[in-house]
Amino acid sequence: MELLLLFVIGLSLCFGSFLTVVIDRLPRGESIIWGSSHCEHCRHKLHALDLIPVFSFLLLKGRCRYCHKQFSAYYPIIEITTAALFAFTFVSYHSTPYVLLFMLFVVTILIVIFFTDIKYGIIPFMIVVPACVIILAYTALFTPSVLLSSILSAIGLFLFFFLLYRYTHGRGMGFGDVMYVCLMGLLLGFPRSILGLYIAFLTGAIVAVLLILIKKKKFSGGTIPFGPFLVLGTFIGLFWGD
Repeated sequence: MELLLLFVIGLSLCFGSFLTVVIDRLPRGESIIWGSSHCEHCRHKLHALDLIPVFSFLLLKGRCRYCHKQFSAYYPIIEITTAALFAFTFVSYHSTPYVLLFMLFVVTILIVIFFTDIKYGIIPFMIVVPACVIILAYTALFTPSVLLSSILSAIGLFLFFFLLYRYTHGRGMGFGDVMYVCLMGLLLGFPRSILGLYIAFLTGAIVAVLLILIKKKKFSGGTIPFGPFLVLGTFIGLFWGD
C-alpha cells in the first residue's frame, strides 16, 4: 500500500505539472494539447530537465535557465497541492475504483477552478459546464436516490447567486461564480451545499477583513476572487459534510 501511495504521489506531481498548463492556457484561449512549454518571459522552449515537477524549480532556484527571470512560485504550489489532494483522495476511496475515479475527476476540476480564479479572476465556463454534465450523469447512474436533492440544490444556489449578481450589477461577484454554484449544488446536494456556502462566505469574509487590516485592500475599490472560497467550501462539504 505504501509503495502504491508513493507511485500515486509521483504520478500526481506530473499531472499537477500538466494542470499548470491547463490553468495558464485556458483563459488565454490556447490549446492545452498542442504547443511546447516555454518561458513566459523569453519564450524559449523548455526542455525535459526544466520540467521535472518541483525539483526543476528548486534546482534552478525558481529562475529560467535561459533568461534567468524569476518563475512564479504558483507552479510548484499547484504540483504539490495536486499530489497532496490526490494522495488524500486515493487513501479515502481506493477500495471502490469507480468512486475513486470520480472523486479524482472532481478534485482535478476544483484545483483548476481554484487557481484559475486566483491568477486570472475568472471561472472558465468550458470547465464548469462539462463538469456539471458529468456530475449529473454520475449521480443519476450511481446515486439516483439523491438526484432530486442535487438538482434542486443546484437550482436554488443558482437563483440565489443570480439575484446577488443582478442586485450588485456584477460588482459583488462574477457570472462565473453564479455558474459554479450549479456545480456545487449538484455535487453536494442538500444540506451539504448549505454548509459549503456557509464556509465560503465565512472564510471569504475573514480573508477580506485581514487584507483590509494589513492594508492590501480597501473598503471601496478592488475585488477579491470569490471562486477559491467556493471551492474550499465545496471541498470541505464533499469530504466532511456529513
